[in-house]
Amino acid sequence: MTEVRAFKVLSLATTVVVFVVVACTIQLRGGEDGSSPPKAEQTTDADGSELARCRSVTSEETASYQHCQKVWAENRRRFFGRKDGVAVSGGHDSAAGLAPAPKDQSRMPQGDPSVAIPEANKP
Repeated sequence: MTEVRAFKVLSLATTVVVFVVVACTIQLRGGEDGSSPPKAEQTTDADGSELARCRSVTSEETASYQHCQKVWAENRRRFFGRKDGVAVSGGHDSAAGLAPAPKDQSRMPQGDPSVAIPEANKP
């Protein structure tokens, strides 16, 4: 009978300790009020509505199209995490204008015989 009583006391003590730790954790994190979302979520919502509006803009609507190009460039900059603040803007695709860098041959083994390609008819 004393083992059951000891188990109940230990269980109660463990439960109290867990509640105290949870209460301290909540207090240290600060009260969370769900009324105002963090700033990152606020900007995402505003930019999301702009991006949604820009989906239907055509190149004939010049003022809206230029504004949307800036919004898209800012979204790309934020997405790719560029911290310099430079956003690529213009009428062309930024990836299309970049030429690939030449391959670096310095790591290639020099003077080694080339590897023979196995023939298809050998088992």
